[in-house]
Amino acid sequence: MRAFNRLMLWTVLIGLTLIAALNGYVSYKKTQEPGKAYRVEINRILDEVRSGIRPEDIVLDQNRYTYVNGLSWIGKGEGAEAVQQFFAGTDIAGTHEFMIKPVYEEQQLAGYLRFSYRMPGPDYSIPLVLNLFLLAALGAVMVLLFYIRKQILRPFHILQELPYELSRGQVNIGMKEHRSRFFGRFIWGLDLLRQTLDAQKQTNLRLEKDRQTLVASLSHELKTPVATIRLYASALEGSLYDSEVKRHTAARLIGQQAEQLEQLIGGMITASVSSLQNIQVVPGEFYISGLIRTVIHNHKGRLELLKTELEVGEYQDKLLLGDEERLLEVLNNLIENAIKYGDGKSISITFREEDYRQLIVIENSGAPLLLSELPHIFTSFWRGSNADGKPGNGLGLFICKQLLQKMGGDIFTEPLERGMRFVLVLRY
Repeated sequence: MRAFNRLMLWTVLIGLTLIAALNGYVSYKKTQEPGKAYRVEINRILDEVRSGIRPEDIVLDQNRYTYVNGLSWIGKGEGAEAVQQFFAGTDIAGTHEFMIKPVYEEQQLAGYLRFSYRMPGPDYSIPLVLNLFLLAALGAVMVLLFYIRKQILRPFHILQELPYELSRGQVNIGMKEHRSRFFGRFIWGLDLLRQTLDAQKQTNLRLEKDRQTLVASLSHELKTPVATIRLYASALEGSLYDSEVKRHTAARLIGQQAEQLEQLIGGMITASVSSLQNIQVVPGEFYISGLIRTVIHNHKGRLELLKTELEVGEYQDKLLLGDEERLLEVLNNLIENAIKYGDGKSISITFREEDYRQLIVIENSGAPLLLSELPHIFTSFWRGSNADGKPGNGLGLFICKQLLQKMGGDIFTEPLERGMRFVLVLRY
């Protein structure tokens, strides 16, 4: 910003210097070349005399003669004193200049003409217009520089520390709204990103605190059934029970403790995913075209690098009901799964209608899941047999189903001969 301020200052100084130099040059040229318009009028009068008009008959009309305002004639036969006074110009006003020209008739001197005139004053109109034009140009340049400073440089000056602070995790630094027509929405988007990161940070802190509390509270409860199971198991192994009834009782107690242990573990899992149940969906309306355009934009480059063909079928651009951002998360998740668990050859997105609902069908080529695994595919923390060696936590499809159900829709899956198919049901 300081460098730009110096640029603006130097622009003003150089502009004023150039204007001053140009004015000095114009003044110098006018001094070196004074106005000669009066000579044109004198030559015009001489031409009239040479054409035969007597000097005393010439009328100095102000419409024709601007500078010459006096005309005197003296013949060659006048006395020496009259000639002396004539050439001295004693009867001419001190504010006027005069010039004497000889007049010849048939190559013989007939007399002299004396012209009195006033010197033309300096013409300030052209320099004035030129100065006004240059000052206006300089002013326009300064206005442009001020506009660039305010609308372009100042927003970036505000933003220069934000990416660094965000990289350090400092997400509590607020940003004021800016109405820049070029970067106002960009600044607003960055601030929204900061707020989202801040909210995510707070959510992570709360979840970490909940996790620690959960582990601390359940760790003690888990010890009791585990210790009981170990006790009865050791007794059975050591043949401490001498009757079949006691052995059956011990086995039944082990089963009860195992059931209690299973309930505690289920409670732990439920508590760990409780935040997923609190996902908020904002009802709204959006067109299919905008949704699909965003999906293609998000994945086109990566799929091209993977040499995976993405096919998008024809559709009617209907207005759907739901949360566009959440539905975009669902589609992104399904395409990521198709990339991760498919064979990488093709992914298709097709559309159809059924029972006044819009269906979006996503298919990928590859090995399908076993039929016995399909009932568990939308269960939290469940992973199929095709997930060995691949990263994941088994929550992606669970989250997809939760989001769609909150939007009044649903999701189903079915295996293909060579691949998997996911069907999204949406309202319109």
